[in-house]
Formats: sequence, structure tokens, C-alpha cells
Amino acid sequence: MKLRTWLYPLDECSAEIVTRLAPLAAAEMVNGRYLLDLDDPALPVVLDEAESVKGFWVSVQPVFSSAELRTVTHFELVCRKLISETRKDFEWNNAAKDKAPLFNAGGESPIRLLRDLTLTHIRLKPNMVGGIGDWTQEYVVGSGVATAFQTANLSGLSFLPVRNAKTGTPHEGFSQIFSESILKPATIDCSVERINSPFHEENGRLRHLGCLSYAAAELEHTEDFSRTSEPWGGWHGWPLWVVRAKVKEIFTEQKLRGWVFGPVLNTNTDLYADYVRQWERLSRLVMQCTKSKFSSGRW
Repeated sequence: MKLRTWLYPLDECSAEIVTRLAPLAAAEMVNGRYLLDLDDPALPVVLDEAESVKGFWVSVQPVFSSAELRTVTHFELVCRKLISETRKDFEWNNAAKDKAPLFNAGGESPIRLLRDLTLTHIRLKPNMVGGIGDWTQEYVVGSGVATAFQTANLSGLSFLPVRNAKTGTPHEGFSQIFSESILKPATIDCSVERINSPFHEENGRLRHLGCLSYAAAELEHTEDFSRTSEPWGGWHGWPLWVVRAKVKEIFTEQKLRGWVFGPVLNTNTDLYADYVRQWERLSRLVMQCTKSKFSSGRW
């Protein structure tokens, strides 16, 4: 595995530094960000030079080989399709959020599990999954996805109706997936930082910048679908979703769409040891900076 950094320049002078010191990265800019591998000798030079200007926001992308991914037993669900809410939908769903109690699941902050959701329109094919709005961690699945999961007898999963805001009745052919299976707290390592922010909602909270990681014993007997005991999914207390590798296999084999799968690491493996070593190197580089800071992640 290797760590890649994406540098977002905070002023034109910082962008010019990349152009001058890392011309190959500058030539392949994506959405205003420059890609530099941790092993690129230009990375520490660019960060150091940017101390004289405004610097960069630094986001991190762990990259794994196919062979490494075949050893992974669990994955984090990552949304690739959103279902838009109308204003009325949002009002209903925000009210459902207020009714869902926060509770302590073992993490540093409480979580909540959201149900009784409403959508006016669901534009999904039967083989698709979609995230509800851009502020929750909840998903609607089409009938083909539900059938695939039910046929495989996947555990830790139930299917709830999604109300149509216009008719007040459940949408046919669509369900919200729901799980009350909660994982033990994730490992807090150097890919997790505590946020220092002027905004009360995020100041002091933990932010996960890399891969979720757990000891082997804490992954061994989990359900096929689980939620994290930490609210890594947003300010409202949303936990993330973690699934066993067979969910990913079913999703891929049956050509289902709407999720990608981020590896969850086993802390008892050489892969995790390499991951931590690389994160320690990167953390030292960024911690030495006064201008460039980590960004993105989950909290």
C-alpha cells in the first residue's frame, strides 16, 4: 500500500510552488488539487517552501494493491449516488432525526440510528443504492438489491418502508436499510486527529483521515452489516456502515451500483503495520508545518 496526498493550494503563491518544484503534479491537477505520493521527494520540499505563503489543505488517499484488498475481511460503505430531498422531505427527515435519541455506543461521542424517512421522488433503478440527501448516512435500496441481500441471507440487516411525502404511503420497490448491530470502538491511531476549530460543532471532535481499523478479535464475529460506535458520519451523530467482504462480493458479482468499498484494516496484520508507518511519516511532515493542515476525513 501507499499513501497519496492531495494538496489544495490556499493562494496563488502556493500553487506556483507546486508548478516550480513538482511540475508533473502540476500538469495533472484535478479539481484544483495536486497529487503527490508520500514517497515523492518533492512533497516535503513543497510543504516547507509553502511556509512562506498560505500553504495547503492536505487530504490523504490510501491506495492498496489487488492482492492486499483480497486479504481484507471488512469494508466501509462509501456513497456514490445521492437521492435529492425536497424541502418538505428535509423537514420530515429532520423531524425524524430529532425523534431518534442519541445514545452511548462505546465511542467518544454518542450516535443515533435514523428511521421513518420520507422522500417525494426516488430515482433509482432496481439494482441501485442511493444515499438519502447529502447530510445523512442512510440508504435506500431498489428491489433488485433487496432481493440479492435477502437471497444471500445477510445478517445484521432489516428493510424499512420509505414514505412518499405526497401520498403518505410507502414507496413500492424501495426500502431503507437499517441495522442495530454496533461495532466495538475503532482503533485510534495516527490517522485520527482531534480538530482545533473556531466552530463549536466541530472543535475538539475526532476526525478520521484514513481507514477504519480494528483488532482481529473485534471483527471476527460481526454481522454482515454493522454500524460504527462513533459518529464518523457527521455532526448529527451518524455512524458509518461496515460490511463483511461477502457483501462486496455480492454487490460486484450481481452488478449492483451506488457504493464503493473502503478497506477496514485489521490491526494484527503486516498491512496495518505498513499503513501506520506511512501515516507516521506523513503526520510528522504535516505537523512540522504552520500553514499546511490536514483536511477532509470523517467526523
